[in-house]
Amino acid sequence: MKKIVLLSLFGFLGVFFSFGQNKKKQNIPPPPPMVANAEASKPAEKVFSATEVLNEYYTNLNSYFNSPSPNLDQVTKLLSAEFLFVRNTENVNGRVRTVRWNVEETMRDLKATKDLNIKGKGTIIKVVFNQTVNNLANISAIINLKYTQDTTVLADVFAYSSHTLVNEGGQWKIRNIITDRVAESQHIGSCPCRITRTNAERNDLFTARVMYPNGSSFETEEQNITFKEQGSITVITVGSNIYTWKENIVYTALVGGNHTPEVVGKATNNSEAIMLILAKSIYRKNCAKFEALK
Repeated sequence: MKKIVLLSLFGFLGVFFSFGQNKKKQNIPPPPPMVANAEASKPAEKVFSATEVLNEYYTNLNSYFNSPSPNLDQVTKLLSAEFLFVRNTENVNGRVRTVRWNVEETMRDLKATKDLNIKGKGTIIKVVFNQTVNNLANISAIINLKYTQDTTVLADVFAYSSHTLVNEGGQWKIRNIITDRVAESQHIGSCPCRITRTNAERNDLFTARVMYPNGSSFETEEQNITFKEQGSITVITVGSNIYTWKENIVYTALVGGNHTPEVVGKATNNSEAIMLILAKSIYRKNCAKFEALK
């Protein structure tokens, strides 16, 4: 019986004190934020489709070439750690060369091009194949690539590229890019070129460094050039090609396996002879003219 009375008394006092407190204005602080709910309220990170990732890749690549403060991180973040770039190119002598670059090597090539004050712009002209199956996607497209140095157009080409993308941890990454030199059309512009004496004290040994469009990017070659007097004729060797120079006229002697002599043009000194051979013979299909390599 005593227990019942005590419980009733405590109940009555609780109601009394509540009533008394309700008569006073209360400043009740808001409840503390719930950390778990705050995290849950954050918007989820957007998941890009394979097509969106590829579009962003070319957008960020263009920004890198045209930005005064370039950042390659915006490009590499879209590439898989196992990224492989494969390019099949034909050099000026008709030999096909295949380069295989990983992420580091590809970024090194992009940086080297940027350091030469060359700007590049890649545009997806037409997607000819786009298929996604589970975690693997392939997007093959015709890409327009335009390269300029200052205001000079160095190359404006169309190339066919196959892009393989994989879904890694919920995000699409570019695993492979395979590009062939075979292009639908190609505009030949100016080619950066630098000619130096191999030995400063000699006038018969030179090195020419030439960058020329190869259908998808730029190919860089170094040509070793020698002059050798043989009676009234000067024999000029440029790489594996041989020319003769007599009475200011340069002729072909052995070019690309062809022994039939042809007139290349007129030159009055060694430098003119080198530029003539580069422009009118070796790189005539690639370069309309040469610009100083900066």
